[in-house]
Amino acid sequence: MDQNLKRTLEKTVEVAKKNGADSCDAILSKGNSFSLNAMNGEIDKYKVSGAQVIGLRVIKDSKVGIAYTESLDDDAIKFAAKAAIENAQNSEINEFEDVAIKSGEYLNESKYQKDGVATEDKIAFCLKLESDVKERDSRIQSVPYNGFSEVESSSYYMNSYGVFGYASEYYQSCYTSALLQEGSESSMHYHGDIGRKLSDLNNNKCVDESIEHAVAWLQAKPLVTGHYDVIFTPDVLSEIFGCFSNIYSGKGAMEKTNPFADKIGQKVANNQISISDLPQYKDAFFHEFFDSEGVAHKDLTLIKDGVLCSFYHNTATANYFKTSTTGHAARSAKSSLGVSGTTKVIGSGKTPFAQVTDGQYFEIHSLQGLGSGSNAISGEFSAAASGYLCRDGKREQPVKGVTVSGNFHKMILGVDIIGDKTVATDDRSFFAPQMRFESMSIAGI
Repeated sequence: MDQNLKRTLEKTVEVAKKNGADSCDAILSKGNSFSLNAMNGEIDKYKVSGAQVIGLRVIKDSKVGIAYTESLDDDAIKFAAKAAIENAQNSEINEFEDVAIKSGEYLNESKYQKDGVATEDKIAFCLKLESDVKERDSRIQSVPYNGFSEVESSSYYMNSYGVFGYASEYYQSCYTSALLQEGSESSMHYHGDIGRKLSDLNNNKCVDESIEHAVAWLQAKPLVTGHYDVIFTPDVLSEIFGCFSNIYSGKGAMEKTNPFADKIGQKVANNQISISDLPQYKDAFFHEFFDSEGVAHKDLTLIKDGVLCSFYHNTATANYFKTSTTGHAARSAKSSLGVSGTTKVIGSGKTPFAQVTDGQYFEIHSLQGLGSGSNAISGEFSAAASGYLCRDGKREQPVKGVTVSGNFHKMILGVDIIGDKTVATDDRSFFAPQMRFESMSIAGI
């Protein structure tokens, strides 16, 4: 931990109080990154960047004001404090939001440090990702996405009651892709990996996955329009659940944009489905310890046996609903207060793996346009899909050029084929069993 940055944070809070804030808190974020991109056997982009910013939130006469500065000198901090007070004075009264946490200290220094690998070796690693793809298949036209990155970050929190939090993080990542063309047909796929040091990164898997699916989808065909059982890969399933994550939002419920706003205590999913938010889940890549209001992160059950149990709450949404914060406040140095989750874990079901993949089904590996083709309120969605028509766990036909559509709310309520083993996304941020959604609408030929 940088003691100079901690003192800067203390100074920011003190200046805000001297300028008339009834209470206040501040977030200081600092990050350094190093990234490479390879193209045609050369490093196309080489970028080293760093940034730090303080975000101040003040409460004045039950009004909220925020301001931030990327300069940490005394004059900039004084200017930000005055701006935050002025913004509060020009705001509407907010009876629910306050700086309310009066005790707590969290010191979470990352145990992962730079691995000491030379820059030349990272460059060689990045170049090899691209060359390995190109050497595999003569039909590969290019490797449009190929790179390596290294990130160090730290976050500090302090409020006017002396609550303090510090956490740091370090990781590396890589990705590559394969664009194939044969005649008039073309296809592309990409894959990435994440780790704590260069030797953790599985470059062979990135290359293999990119080429495997790009080759298969080069000659893929659409399915005949109809209804098919569908199994989503973990990463695609995570994407779908993320698209409709507003169902967990206390802020969304307060603002009447959460379709489950009045469903606490009611059945919203199949009784085999239990969903938890586990900030220090043992198998997750990232662990989180405190939220943006200085509240300790704790495990939270969102859905239990199909029944909606809780929303994500910060202190403001908790005040609105006359409950307690769940420790899921979210605010960047430049944004207002919201809510956000951490690692989501969906409990396993009852169906043995072999039975989940029994008979014919469409295994979806990629969705395009999910965000623009979805309605967070109604749960309706439609997206272009690529994958494989499978039977008894084996791929029979690569598929592309189809559109899958459905209703998320009906899907989680109606699904009853849920595997008895939990699997993770590639970045280990989402854990869920295989779910087989029956008779989904597929538009093809």
